[in-house]
Formats: sequence, structure tokens, C-alpha cells
Amino acid sequence: MDYQGQKLSENLFYYIILLFGSIGWVYGYFLQDFTYVFYSWSSLASCCVPDWPIYNRHPIKWLESIPDRSGEGGVSSETKKSK
Repeated sequence: MDYQGQKLSENLFYYIILLFGSIGWVYGYFLQDFTYVFYSWSSLASCCVPDWPIYNRHPIKWLESIPDRSGEGGVSSETKKSK
């Protein structure tokens, strides 16, 4: 998930939790059961928790790695012989 995807996920979560929480609160108020608020909030997990492809639209470009000075990548010759 990239940085803009994190922002999108956070904004979606904020607005959806307000919407679903208020609908669940009104529904639970009329039925005199507060658990409907939690049922409506638990439905949010499928929308905002997984790393959906819409959250990866702007991939991060990392810097190239710096080559090792020894030229062998940090693996000793003894380790190579034992394999």
C-alpha cells in the first residue's frame, strides 16, 4: 500500500464508519439493541482492511541498492564451499 492509498483508505474508513455507525445506531435505537452498531462496523473490515489494488495506484520508487565493496555480496568463500 502506498502513501496515497493509505490516505484514501483512512478517509474511506472515516466516512464509512460515520455512515454505518449512524445507520446502525438509529436501527439499534428503535430495536433497543446496541449490538447492531457493532454489526454495522464489523462490515467495514472487508472494505478498508485488505490491501486492495486501488490502494496501490502510485507505487513507491525506491533507491537502487549500493553494491558491496567486497564484490561477493557479503558471502564468504567458506560458506560457498559448504553448500
